[in-house]
Amino acid sequence: MIISIETSISDLSLSLLSKNNIINYISVSFNNELSEIIIPTIKNFLLNNSITFKDISFLVIGCGPGSFTGIRSVISTALGITISNSHIKRIGINSLAGLAMSALSEAKILKLKYIISSIDGKKDDLFLQTFKINDIKNELLPFAAINDIKTIKIDNLYNYFVINNLISNEVLFVGHQSDVAKKMIENLNVSSNLIQYPDSLGVGKLASCMIFNEISTKETTFAFDKFKPIYVRSAQIN
Repeated sequence: MIISIETSISDLSLSLLSKNNIINYISVSFNNELSEIIIPTIKNFLLNNSITFKDISFLVIGCGPGSFTGIRSVISTALGITISNSHIKRIGINSLAGLAMSALSEAKILKLKYIISSIDGKKDDLFLQTFKINDIKNELLPFAAINDIKTIKIDNLYNYFVINNLISNEVLFVGHQSDVAKKMIENLNVSSNLIQYPDSLGVGKLASCMIFNEISTKETTFAFDKFKPIYVRSAQIN
């Protein structure tokens, strides 16, 4: 079994998966109290599914980018769990890749080549990364990142397309300010996904794909065999 956790933006979400099957999923809002609720929420989630950590083979988390508090909390919690349960293997996932995974089926139905994931940078800007679908050496992976994570203002989105040689009608945009992006970029496809932010289902499905296809994290730029924070910029301490 796989348990995945994502807290990099606004909610704490948990998913329980077995191979490609989703067993259960919850999402819990928190207001500056994540460190207080994360452990009890995980314990209750396991209890409600009649399992313990002994039944878990893999722990997967979204490592950011996003909220510094959310990323720190989930990583410290996940480290504590795996230290106490040494049989559990670790997988860290770039949250932008997890978001892309949540829109992959939609992009394939539309026969598109790229997915752009967008996460709220919390400073009137976006964290962006582009993924190319099915154009990689390892065909078992769903996509490959074609660039590094960028921080841009929404007003500079057109320039982002130009710099990365992207054609709008070949792209599915998913995430923060997708409605604004649709108005700015002609012929841009925007995801109809109701959840337009990183979620445990996305990171869980991406990790599950790798686990059951026996793909090493070293074959990607978006998955890691350890829990490490993805900070696009340094934290500012007032």
